[in-house]
Amino acid sequence: MIGPRERDRARPAIGYLGAAACVVAALVVAPGCLMTRYLAQAAHGQLDLLGKARPIEQVVRGPSTPVRTAALLAEIPAIKQYGRSYGLSIQRNYSTYSALGRPAAVWFVGAADPVAFKPLRWCFPIAGCFAGLGWFDEDDGVAHKLELEAQGYDAIIRPAAAYSTGGWFPDPVLSTMLGGGDDALPGLANVILHESVHATVLVPDEPFFNESFASYIADALTDHWIDMRFGPGSPEDLAWSLGQAIRLPRTARLLDAYEQLKKVYDGTAPRDQKLAAKARIIDDLVADLHLRRRPNNASLTETRVYNGGLAPIADAHRACGDVRTLVLAGKTLTRADFARTLQDDLAPIGKLLAARCKTPSGRSASRPPG
Repeated sequence: MIGPRERDRARPAIGYLGAAACVVAALVVAPGCLMTRYLAQAAHGQLDLLGKARPIEQVVRGPSTPVRTAALLAEIPAIKQYGRSYGLSIQRNYSTYSALGRPAAVWFVGAADPVAFKPLRWCFPIAGCFAGLGWFDEDDGVAHKLELEAQGYDAIIRPAAAYSTGGWFPDPVLSTMLGGGDDALPGLANVILHESVHATVLVPDEPFFNESFASYIADALTDHWIDMRFGPGSPEDLAWSLGQAIRLPRTARLLDAYEQLKKVYDGTAPRDQKLAAKARIIDDLVADLHLRRRPNNASLTETRVYNGGLAPIADAHRACGDVRTLVLAGKTLTRADFARTLQDDLAPIGKLLAARCKTPSGRSASRPPG
């Protein structure tokens, strides 16, 4: 049974945050939000990605397809059916495969105020607001990051192996989603399940909820899927569990630094004193985690986006009793249920989810909390 777990893990390679916006932006007029080159690259990049898509069955049977690629892709129909059994809307997604010939699907760029956890927002008609954008070309992403830094923001750029278009297009499986090692299949399943949560439960303007909810559901389902597909103690289970064990304390330490900095930023000290305190806290963080890249408010905000709401969602899972019921409760949420755009405190939302859960019928799909 799949049970709620307290998860704090970084999401270095997947997510809906901002990446879907680059697609939607190409379909709507957003004066003042984006420069012309962004709209052009978004349209061109998405069309190129879809143009490379081939039916998965054809790729699996293709004589030139590497054996490992074919083996991974052959598992996808069963993974999709597994997700559907828990109420996820797979829709038209993941029936095709695109070989991109590059290390990332898009490059995510985000920014934040240097003395406040206030992420820069990009807003679009229909699609809503996002705390970051995805660029199909790395050089364009780097140029955007440098522009944001020149404006005085803390900024980041990172590769994203996958993203969801939120139903605007049938999302293909991307070559960037196929990893190596014994955790390749668990990782692929996790990505598909994570993005399928976005296709099922997606509240406009609320990436903190959207990403935390998708992370929680996908992780819980992936744990259960590994047990069913490979069995406890299998190489796949051990590889996935090791990765989780490494990420958990790292993410907890990042969130601790976030909370320390938030107290500094919320205080009344002058700006220069806040910056000095920020430097000391981040110095300690870099030393503790042996980081090669220095964190900033943008990167720590992203850690908060993907992990900060997991505890309230775990509480809601306990109240709901099983994942499917939790997903159904999530589908009832609308923008009106949130107090503000980009709401980062999800405790009230966790309580609302718990209140909207109904007693599940039949056998529970959950594992006792652990």
